Amino acid sequence: FPVSDNFYGWAKAAYELLAFPYACGIFGRKLETVMLRLLRGSGVRGLRGITPYRRFGPGGLARPMLAISKDEIRRCAGLWKLNWIEDPSNPNLRFDRNYLRSEVIPPLQRRWPSAAVTVSRAARQMTAAQEILDEIAGSDSSEIETPERISLNYLREIPEPRRANLLRFLIAELGLNVPNARQLQQLLAAIDVTRPDAQTQVQWPGVEARVFREHLYLFEPLVAASAPDYVGRIGVDAPWEGPEGRLDLCPSEGAGFSQAWVEEGLSVRFRIGGERFKPLDSAHSRTLKKWLQLAGVVPWMRARIPLLYRESRLVAVGDLWLSDEVRDAAGDGPAWRVAWSDHPPLE
Repeated sequence: FPVSDNFYGWAKAAYELLAFPYACGIFGRKLETVMLRLLRGSGVRGLRGITPYRRFGPGGLARPMLAISKDEIRRCAGLWKLNWIEDPSNPNLRFDRNYLRSEVIPPLQRRWPSAAVTVSRAARQMTAAQEILDEIAGSDSSEIETPERISLNYLREIPEPRRANLLRFLIAELGLNVPNARQLQQLLAAIDVTRPDAQTQVQWPGVEARVFREHLYLFEPLVAASAPDYVGRIGVDAPWEGPEGRLDLCPSEGAGFSQAWVEEGLSVRFRIGGERFKPLDSAHSRTLKKWLQLAGVVPWMRARIPLLYRESRLVAVGDLWLSDEVRDAAGDGPAWRVAWSDHPPLE
């Protein structure tokens, strides 16, 4: 493809910027960022200022030009005759950052010309302190099998300041938004609830934290579920897909739906309450609610388990149970089982 002079200029700039030592200048920490976070009550992590790299969703966010001042960037852009877009909201003092940048930082720097360097030094100290906190959290998390499901008994054995540090660490490891101080206090309070019937829930943007049966669950908010009156269809060559995941009918070496049932057609529905069910090889019929409770299925997933019906008869609950009716319907042909995938954990 044709290569312009600008391409070489950008390639050279990218190389120089990525190789530029972060130990220079003010370490890329913007005075306004540290001050803004201080005024918002940020802790050690926030007072590090802008970091050169951080996790962002499933990937990462890198800022290779933090060590370069705005004036230097402008001079280079002018030298290379580059065009850029100014954010039209920059002059709007209604935004806290703009107010600090225009009304607070200039007088501070006139009074204390080295303010940016001094604050950068403090930010570096916060970075070192955060590294120590992360090492402690890493040690505290060594016995946790998965951060999505954490034993409350284990958390309660850790002193509260370290517990708060551990939770921030685990939430960040999951790629989720770390709670602010108020939200974290709500989460710590939920962990201390000891009623056996408690189903505590704490939410903040992009995250749900729930306490159930002496475990803390951390996950992204669930997508909207199918309507209670929803009815879908499933067949061997027609898998079902919805917000609750995917259902396939697969050959079974043991018990399963008869070929006749599959040819007649099976429907997919969801709980509306009051369903009764007798699983294969069970001696008793109980309400579906009771079976789910006995199985330890988390409450927020109970209404999201696909139910398979043969006409008006409930014959399968996701891939958890088949109805005892499959025993009487078994024939000489193939048998089919349910495979449920692409759904959050049930326990």
